[in-house]
Amino acid sequence: MKKLLALLFIGLFAVTFDVSAQTSTTTTAALDTVAAKSYVGKYKMKDSPFEEIIVSLKDGKLAGEAVGQGSAELAPTKETDIFEVVGYDGKVEFVRDESKLVKKIKLTMQGSTMEGDKQP
Repeated sequence: MKKLLALLFIGLFAVTFDVSAQTSTTTTAALDTVAAKSYVGKYKMKDSPFEEIIVSLKDGKLAGEAVGQGSAELAPTKETDIFEVVGYDGKVEFVRDESKLVKKIKLTMQGSTMEGDKQP
């Protein structure tokens, strides 16, 4: 009887642990639309197949458009200032200066990293 209770307890714990592990793992975070406004703007790209990236905020979502290449949603991650480029397996990092203002963008896709300066 003790063995049966011990097995029942272990089985219940394992099921509970498995369910909580599945529900607590997320790759994205909620977008803070107030903070997201600091990302909005045009970024002049260096050593890139396109001249600029335009970042916009519409309907509570951040989007990036590589001029001449198309656009994609930028989904927030758990890391501040880092976003997933939805549908393109890439990431965007917004780089801040010592005054905490966004000054640059880093786009990483297919093993390459491209940088651009935020235009005034």
